Amino acid sequence: MKTAILMLGLVVAGVLAGCGNLATGKPAAEKAIGRFHQLYNEGKLDQIWQESDPAFRAAATRKKYDDLLNAVERKLGKVTSTSNSGWNVQTLNSRTTVHMSQETVFEKGQGSESFVFSVDGTNAALTGYNIQSMDLITK
Repeated sequence: MKTAILMLGLVVAGVLAGCGNLATGKPAAEKAIGRFHQLYNEGKLDQIWQESDPAFRAAATRKKYDDLLNAVERKLGKVTSTSNSGWNVQTLNSRTTVHMSQETVFEKGQGSESFVFSVDGTNAALTGYNIQSMDLITK
């Protein structure tokens, strides 16, 4: 009986620990998006690259990353506003991943941005970034 109560206690503690990441994941990702846009607007692409998750840096070469963000800056300009259009938080094997979709307005156009973050507590590291924008393609 004591063993069953102890096991139940451990299971409940594990579930509650996982829920902590679910509760902090979205706010951590929102904060990270604000930082991403701030660094982008300041032209600090190197800092974005350095602060990203190693998985992000392994997914594409530094040149491809620079080419993409330089094209976004050249064709769309700086971010003027952004709003959340969807999100998803998943915790699997003690790893929390947050997917955030943003509708973003730039100085010279607009686009839909998708971010993926790996979250550890209140810290979110960028693991994926994508932008879809007709303005980016046509300008």
